[in-house]
Amino acid sequence: MTVPRRLFFALWPDDASRRALAAEAERLAPQCGGYPLPAENMHITLAFLGGVDASRLEALVDLTRAWPTLDGEWTLDRLGHFPQPRIVWAGSRTPNAELTTLNAELWRALGRHGFTSPQREFTPHVSLVRQADHAATVSRLSTRIRWRFDHLALVESQLGGGGSHYRTLAGGGSAP
Repeated sequence: MTVPRRLFFALWPDDASRRALAAEAERLAPQCGGYPLPAENMHITLAFLGGVDASRLEALVDLTRAWPTLDGEWTLDRLGHFPQPRIVWAGSRTPNAELTTLNAELWRALGRHGFTSPQREFTPHVSLVRQADHAATVSRLSTRIRWRFDHLALVESQLGGGGSHYRTLAGGGSAP
């Protein structure tokens, strides 16, 4: 019996965005009672698939490789807090039509492979602080972050010492 692989589709930040997000995480962690995520783990999750049997991996890799090149930008300017699972995150006060469309198109394509879209609204965000006891004392990032995205990535999450480690299986960009 094979162990399911924990998979998701993501966008990785460019280096400048990654550094800016890591600085925000370091700044916010003490006031939120949590710990900052490592810079190499920062990403936007477009579609979380969870545990996927290895027999389905090839189709997902093919889907990723066939995905057209993206040409988008996202401006992060606000902070939010998910009480459960205790995460402080960065996002945008203004909905990003490109990310919303990309999320919907991706789930339509995944539906043709037997995956079911979640029944909740897509909230594009980047997790900054885990185990956050409370929200940040401010609702805005200290500086606006402009994140350009151009490739979809299929990523595997592996749990190990020190938390999650991500590995890009297909597509552009990668964790550093």
